[in-house]
Amino acid sequence: MHFRTLLCLFGLIFPAAAQLSVDQKAFDFQNLAALYAKRYAPYEWKRDTLGFDMMKIEPWLQRVRASRDDLDFFELCAEYVASLQDTHTSFRMPGSLVADLGFTVDIYDGRVLVEQVNRLRLPMDRYPIDRGDELVSVDGRSAEQLIAQFSRYRTHGNPRSTRRIAADQIVFRTQVFNPRAAELGETAQVVIRHRSGETGSYVMTWAKSGNPATRIGPVPMPRASKPPAIRGLTLETFDFLEPFQEMWNWSVDPGEPLLQGTTWSEELEQEMPRRYVLGYGARAPVFQMPENFRMRLGITPRDFHFSGAFEAEGLRIGYLRFPNFAPPTPALGQPSAVNELENEIRYFQQNTDGLVVDVMRNTGGGCYMLDAARRLIPYTFYFFGEEIRPTLDRINSLTALRQLAERANADQWVIQLYDAYLSQLNSAYREYRGRTGSIPACSSPMPGRPFNPASFENEPAAVVYTKPLIVLVDEFSTSAGDIFPAMLQDNGRGPLVGTRTNGAGGSVSAWPAGFYAEMIASNTNTLVTRKEFRTIPGYPASRYIENVGAHADIQLDAMTAENLLTTGRPFVQGFTRAIVNHIRGQQQ
Repeated sequence: MHFRTLLCLFGLIFPAAAQLSVDQKAFDFQNLAALYAKRYAPYEWKRDTLGFDMMKIEPWLQRVRASRDDLDFFELCAEYVASLQDTHTSFRMPGSLVADLGFTVDIYDGRVLVEQVNRLRLPMDRYPIDRGDELVSVDGRSAEQLIAQFSRYRTHGNPRSTRRIAADQIVFRTQVFNPRAAELGETAQVVIRHRSGETGSYVMTWAKSGNPATRIGPVPMPRASKPPAIRGLTLETFDFLEPFQEMWNWSVDPGEPLLQGTTWSEELEQEMPRRYVLGYGARAPVFQMPENFRMRLGITPRDFHFSGAFEAEGLRIGYLRFPNFAPPTPALGQPSAVNELENEIRYFQQNTDGLVVDVMRNTGGGCYMLDAARRLIPYTFYFFGEEIRPTLDRINSLTALRQLAERANADQWVIQLYDAYLSQLNSAYREYRGRTGSIPACSSPMPGRPFNPASFENEPAAVVYTKPLIVLVDEFSTSAGDIFPAMLQDNGRGPLVGTRTNGAGGSVSAWPAGFYAEMIASNTNTLVTRKEFRTIPGYPASRYIENVGAHADIQLDAMTAENLLTTGRPFVQGFTRAIVNHIRGQQQ
């Protein structure tokens, strides 16, 4: 029978307007819970530390069975996953609707303040809204009420980060994480408190794109996933490290709403790709550098890093920003990010007294962070490990590929790498343990030893910075952006300056999570471990970064109204004072 005929018959049997049945919703919710029961690495940590036991699903099932419609069901699924308070773990429904009001907000000094206004959408003569004005309410609901509502559906490891992404959803709704966004009207009544103290009420139009989903219907839409390509491999070209990428992915989900949409550039007077939080994953810093700053990297599009130098109190200060730890593959003839970094470190070593390393609003990445660490730590140092959730499919896949590597006469370090992981995974699986012991990650490539899976010890590169440095961090230093400053802190390299990092302490993957509802859920596969146990108020003593994050040694908050209105002048003055004091302290 012709495929289109089949579709027509199904359409007659199952009306398009039908909702999921009670049994189908219960089945899909149990499928979602089973995904985490099988694959979620931090289960015990969340249960014992946060008091949320994801295995106790009967109360959730009762709510699922009582849900009124498909959107109600999706909200429950989102709330269940958000209860894990995990940056890397999120629930996504199939709706693709995106709606925004034409301006962006963030939380400064505890208030929701306007950051940018799209003047194509909101001309000044009709909407006299400016940076620093306060968002009071939308459609009669206060900003604080909306933050509380949206925080139920999407959380990060750091409560402050959660509040900020919830504030973003007030004016930038994404149905993939906010099921009821499909019910938005055409306009919104927005109340703004201007910096003068006067209050204004404005009718704004929701600009919508994508496909809103209000109901799913009882017919499943199967989607075949691509299995690992083991048969037909060309052994000469196969990358034997590829199977480990899922465990070495410490980055923000590319589908993260914070990275979607457009915003208005006042400098260029045009729309630009939106990066909420401002500067999230951007090469340039969110603050304005001192007047005597001389930029080196960041001038041309091919530069991966942003760098330069300035003078302060008679000292020469270098500045180096990592927007993420996932540099693109260089074009033919272009230098790699490692070569670019090494040239810059050579310059800083010869021409500066101290260095400011910026990983604020860093979206994470992979083992490039070790390349960076080897050029910033001038002595043998510890780099992090991972406790991995053992699953039979992972064990079977690695076993088959280990045998393939042996038949292909792969380098001995490749065989050792597979053996190290399989030994830990098999042991944990046999003993019914939720995680392996800590396995070294991202060991140093050295002459004759491109990978050493049996050691946490790493050596500095030939070109390395030996002078004082500080590291700038904030609550959106995420995943690898959490790990990297934590490792510099653990190895005593220099103080962290800023606020507590995001607390995304594991690797991430995404999985189908519902046959009927076509849901997707991301999952935290591992728990990153630090060098030693740390005691942080509010948490038990642990070696984990998950939820805890890396805590700044010198507190300096960029999220103040004064910083917003002066492009970060107090913040720049603060970290300049910190690096000057650190240099002078090291000279004594």
